[in-house]
Amino acid sequence: MFRLGPLELQSNLFLSPLAGYTNLPFRLVIREVGGVDLCTTDLVNARSLLEENRKALKLIETNERDQPLAVQLFGSVPEEMRDAAVDLERRGIASVDINMGCPVRKGRRLRDDD
Repeated sequence: MFRLGPLELQSNLFLSPLAGYTNLPFRLVIREVGGVDLCTTDLVNARSLLEENRKALKLIETNERDQPLAVQLFGSVPEEMRDAAVDLERRGIASVDINMGCPVRKGRRLRDDD
């Protein structure tokens, strides 16, 4: 057993966020293969999530077979990051992964208009 905060996981193997790949169907396939307990979504912009942007909501799409789930957030406004994390907790997301330096272009952006 592996403990991550309050989460008790059966495996110490995680699916890391992979830009453009870690959508719900991919996560479900990885879970069916076995050995992975916690999966993480692709990068999700905190502001887009708060605005309930269709693409952001698609990135966090999940179901009962995709649990526990972590969402990787990025953004540059502390209040938006906080509010997005609270929103994810309300939605039943088990963990929030804060992106702090991804080399992918959208992870490096400081503002939505870059």
